[in-house]
Amino acid sequence: MPAKNLYRKDEEGIYAHIYNKGAEKRVIFNDGEDYAVFQGFLKDYLTAPQDPESTKKVFTVHGRTFRGTPHQPKNYFNKIELIAYSLMQDHFHLLLHQITKGSLESLIRSLCTRYSMYFNKKYQHTGALFEGPYKSVQIKDKTRLLHLTRYFHHAGGYCSYPEYLGTRVTSWVEPKGILSFLDKGTGEYKNFVEKYKFDQKEKELIEGIIFESGAAHLERREPASNVESSEEIQSDTNLKPLQRIPEVLTTTVAFLLLVGLGVRNIMVSTPKSPNPTPAPAVLSETAVKPKILTIKISDGATSVNIRQKPTTKSQKLGQAKDGDTFEFVSSDSGWYEVKLVTGSTGFTSETGFISATYIKTGGTSE
Repeated sequence: MPAKNLYRKDEEGIYAHIYNKGAEKRVIFNDGEDYAVFQGFLKDYLTAPQDPESTKKVFTVHGRTFRGTPHQPKNYFNKIELIAYSLMQDHFHLLLHQITKGSLESLIRSLCTRYSMYFNKKYQHTGALFEGPYKSVQIKDKTRLLHLTRYFHHAGGYCSYPEYLGTRVTSWVEPKGILSFLDKGTGEYKNFVEKYKFDQKEKELIEGIIFESGAAHLERREPASNVESSEEIQSDTNLKPLQRIPEVLTTTVAFLLLVGLGVRNIMVSTPKSPNPTPAPAVLSETAVKPKILTIKISDGATSVNIRQKPTTKSQKLGQAKDGDTFEFVSSDSGWYEVKLVTGSTGFTSETGFISATYIKTGGTSE
C-alpha cells in the first residue's frame, strides 16, 4: 500500500475514504450480529448523546442485581458526518466528512479498538484483528465522491445503498449531499448505480481513492438494494463464540468488574434462595452425515459465481441460483468448497468454490 495512504491531513471540512481489513485476510464480520454491532457503534458515535439519567441500567450477575449508569462511549455528533459505508466480510469502507478538526482520526481509532475488543471476547481471539493502521485518502473532487459511493453500493454487502434509495432512513447516514449532485436525486442515483460498468474510464476515475482490486470488490454482480441489518451472512467455521463463564466468579469480583467498566451509582440486591441449574446432558452423535450448504442471495442478484479456486480472479465454472444446495467439502478464507454434479449440469470439475457471503448452512443429507 502506498505510503501516502497512511498520511492523514487534518483539516476542517475534508472528505476522506477510510479503509481497514482483517489481518492475514481474517474474516472480521462473521455473522449478522457482528455487522449489527459495528453499525451500532457507528450510531453511538454519530447520534446526539443521551441524557445520563436515561441510560441507567440493571445488571444481574450470578444472582446479584446491580443498577447504575454505564460508561458512555465518545461522541462525534455534529463533528463528523458519515456519507456512505460498505461492510464486507474481511474489510470495511467509510466515507466521512470531518466538520471539527481532529475528530476523524479519534473516531476511527476508537471504532477499531472497540470493535476489536468485542470480536476478541466473542471468539476468544488474541492478537491484532486488523491488518494495521487504517488507510485513508482525502477526496476533493465532488465527481469522485459520487463515483466512490457508487463503488461502495454496487458491491453489495451491508451498506448505505437503501438510504440513498430512500427505502431506509438512518439518522447517522447523510446521503443528501451526494444526491444533490444529481438533478433527479434518488431516482437518477438508482440508475447511476445499477447501470454501473467497471470499465477503463471508471478505473481511471477512482484510481488512487480505493485500496483494493476493483474486480474483487465487485464480485457481487448486482447492487444490494434491499439489504437489512438483520441479514445473516454464513459464519467462519473456525470461529466459535466464547463459552459460558464458570460459576466460580464471586459476587465481589463481579462488583469490582462493573466499577472498573465505569458503572456508577450501583445498587445491589440478592435473591433469598437461588436454585442451582442442573448440568445439561451430554449427547453423542452416532453418525456423521454430509453437511448441506444452501445458496442465499439477498442483494437482488439473480445468481452467484462458482469459481475453480477460492479467489475472484479464478476461472468461473458456472453459476448457482438462490435456493440451490451443495454438499460441503471444506472452507478457505471466506470461500466454501462444494461438490459439483458433473455431466448433465454442465460442470467439468468435481468441486468448486462459492463466496461465503452467499452461503448458509442447511442441514445434513438423509
